Amino acid sequence: MADALFQEWQVYEKLVIHDYMDHRAFFDRLAHEITARFSRPVRILDLGCGDLTPVRPLLAAVPVANYVGIDESDVALSIARAYLNKGAIPGQLLAGDMRELLKNQIGPFDLIIASFSLHHLPELDEKRAAFAACESMLSSDGFLAVIDVFTNPSEPRDEYINRWIGHADLCYRALGPEEKQLLFEHVRARDFPVSLEQCRILGAAAGLPGFDVLLEDSPRLNRLVILSA
Repeated sequence: MADALFQEWQVYEKLVIHDYMDHRAFFDRLAHEITARFSRPVRILDLGCGDLTPVRPLLAAVPVANYVGIDESDVALSIARAYLNKGAIPGQLLAGDMRELLKNQIGPFDLIIASFSLHHLPELDEKRAAFAACESMLSSDGFLAVIDVFTNPSEPRDEYINRWIGHADLCYRALGPEEKQLLFEHVRARDFPVSLEQCRILGAAAGLPGFDVLLEDSPRLNRLVILSA
């Protein structure tokens, strides 16, 4: 699943630094949700952890018993590993395809984070398998937090892509023309989002019928969704 955007990393790093995808608001809201739900240190599995920049405030705000981060970018994970080694957070980082690595995780986890990762699975069956794998690894009171892009109801993929690229072309002003081209090529090749209703159905079929949209951005592209048993 690796591509130039993730292996070079600098372009995606700019998206995070400038908060173009509202990582800060989403992870701040998620930290509040964890605090409200758990009085114990939590065990976290992070699907698409990147270089850990978005999740660092959360890891500092809540007690963590164990953290496992998965990502396909070796460059991002080298940055993440340096950060993790400096802190007192017990955990590990795994490089590779999320679909394969999910098969080898045992759990239980109190929180599974899928941050801008599930939409990279092109087939509904692959998404369905990922939801089922997450459900099987959650603790009895655990939950899955999906931070991701979503289509509008009945919106075809090409319309979503045009809408996403139009927004990014206008608003991602820190990116130069070549950087935007790399990003847009990535979106055309790798973005296969579902609607909120499709996400709800996939979650319910996997044994996660609880479905709450906690936060959405103003362009109505990205949401934070909580799924639970």
